[in-house]
Amino acid sequence: MKIGILGGTGLIGSELIPYWIKRGHQFRVFTRRTELPVHLQPYAQIECVTTTIPTSAQLEGLDVLINLVGEPIAGVRWTQERKDMIRTSRIDFTRGLVARIRDCKQPPKVMLQGSAIGYYGMSESYNEPYSESHAPGDDYLAKLCVEWEKEVEPLQEIGIRTIILRTGIVLSPKGGALEKMIPPFQFGVGGPIATGEQGMSWVHIADFVASAHYLVEKKSSQGAYNIVSPNPCNNHFFSKTLARVLFRPCIFKIPSIAIQGLYGEGSQVITEGQFVSPRRLLDEGYEFQYQNLEGALTNLLGKS
Repeated sequence: MKIGILGGTGLIGSELIPYWIKRGHQFRVFTRRTELPVHLQPYAQIECVTTTIPTSAQLEGLDVLINLVGEPIAGVRWTQERKDMIRTSRIDFTRGLVARIRDCKQPPKVMLQGSAIGYYGMSESYNEPYSESHAPGDDYLAKLCVEWEKEVEPLQEIGIRTIILRTGIVLSPKGGALEKMIPPFQFGVGGPIATGEQGMSWVHIADFVASAHYLVEKKSSQGAYNIVSPNPCNNHFFSKTLARVLFRPCIFKIPSIAIQGLYGEGSQVITEGQFVSPRRLLDEGYEFQYQNLEGALTNLLGKS
């Protein structure tokens, strides 16, 4: 298949593209870069298109289009400027992309659209795991996700199979939340954050790229999917497990006031969370490679 991807030079795209190429696919990578990052340059199956947002002509004839574009939300202070950037990179960008797709004479047959489990709202304590049938929350991130997902509804109306990836915490030592967590634990000062009871619905990056491929290949798959492992945990359990895998202590507790001092309103994504189930993925037959947190972290961090 000929696949277009936006946000393909980031953490997830850098793993997704090689995995899919090994399965016979070709890529058109839309990026603001003038050339591909070094780790993607060896692949002859990649065409690099330098653009902020592709034109309809550049989208013509693609089998699949993947949109992973979005400014970081976690680990940043939510100033009004940052909130505007977050909104523009998700809602405004997706709206413009959809308009260009609708102008194609031969539009992509399948659209994979990024979203997040923030759709369900956030809490400092345990909740029965949310499945895709649950209603959205009403906090800032939930409302953002609802608006974001609405932008791709016009594609479904014109017959484009649309798959929404409500993604949890993607585990990789090369970036994201896990990369930021490792140094404190290596120095022996890592530990649970705030109450430690907040949910952490995680997914090994290998399961992210494999499950996305699975959904594209399965012709009946469409709509929203929670891209998380079947075994969410709380922050306390995650911290203890990470410390054990790194052979480090877990004796400190980081108070919420310290996180709030660093990130202000943006501390919400660290001190709060949610427990989420990949119900639809399981129902449709996807088999997770990494269901157990300790096994996932051991694989990623090379410890035994």
